Formats: sequence, C-alpha cells, structure tokens
Amino acid sequence: MGRWKIWLVLLLQLTLYVFNTKETGKQLQKTIGSKPDVTPICTNTTLSPIVLIVCKIRNETSGGEECRLLYRYGQDFENKCDSRFTIMMVNQTVFLHLSGLTPGDSGNHTCECTHSGGTDILHLNITVEGDEDASSSTDMPFLNAVIIGVIIFIIITGVVLGWIHGKNHHRRQSEVLTSDANTEPEDIEPYITYIQKENELYSTVI
Repeated sequence: MGRWKIWLVLLLQLTLYVFNTKETGKQLQKTIGSKPDVTPICTNTTLSPIVLIVCKIRNETSGGEECRLLYRYGQDFENKCDSRFTIMMVNQTVFLHLSGLTPGDSGNHTCECTHSGGTDILHLNITVEGDEDASSSTDMPFLNAVIIGVIIFIIITGVVLGWIHGKNHHRRQSEVLTSDANTEPEDIEPYITYIQKENELYSTVI
C-alpha cells in the first residue's frame, strides 16, 4: 500500500509538472580552490516536494562529455560521476557538494529540481584555481629531503673522521710500544758472572 501511495504522489507531481511547466533559472559563477565547496540547489518543502533532481556535470577534462547526479522521489541518490561530485540534503535543502577539484575540473554544471510548482534550474559556472598552499606543500617534501640529506652527510662524515682519528691514535700508541721494546734498558747495576777454571772459581764484574 505504501508503494502505491508513492507512485500516486509521483504521478500527481508529474501531471502537475506537465500542465504547469514554469521554469525558473538562476546563473551563478564561482571561483574555488581544492577545498570542499557547497552550493545550495533547491529546497524540499511539504507543499512542493522535490520529485526529480538532475545535475549535469561537464568539466574541461571530460572533453565536453557530461556525467549526471540523479535523485528520484522515494529513491536514493544515484552518482554517475566520481566521488568528488555529490548531492546532499541538509535540513530539507539540497546541495551540490564539490571536493578535491583541480583546475581541469573547471566547467559549466546545470542542476534541475522538479517539483509541483515547476522546475528550478541552476546554471553553475565553476572556475577552479590552484591553491598556493598546495604548491608550497609540494615544495616542502623537497626541502625536507635536502635537510635530511645534509644531516645524514654530517653524521657519516663525523663517523668517518672519528674512525680515522682513532686509527691514527692507535697506530701512534703501537709505534711507541714497539720503539720501547727495541731499546735496551740501561744497566742499573753491574752483572756478576762466575767463571770456573781448573777447579777454581773466580768472580768477574762486567
């Protein structure tokens, strides 16, 4: 029974639309960046509920081809574009939500909202500019890479110089020990040797 009511409402709305084809158009030009943008399309009221919403998205990169965002009364939104273009409803107002756009997404978009009073048409001319923040953020990874490279170079240079210094210090110590081992110690007291000749023992001082 609920479905019949929906279909009757739809049929009534379409009949009223056929006999009352009043169209109101509005043109809007916007310049946006890559940050999300929300544009109100139309308002859904109890006296004049929205039966059909069609948004035709046409941007420069598509080469003139368009994709569509659709809403039919009693059904869910259909997105035949990519996720950067969506329709959303907040407090009975329908919005065109744009996010993550690039300059190539600039173009002309048309949204039509059909209700018992007629059709509201919004012609939206969008110009997407490249953000300065985005260009500076692309420079940041390069700057970070240079800083990290310099730090790594300083660390490696310090390790190599420390190893060379330690090796030279060890070599000097080994040279000192070797020279000390080769020098004869000075005689502190004379050595006494005993010589035995024919059953007699003589002591000799060297």
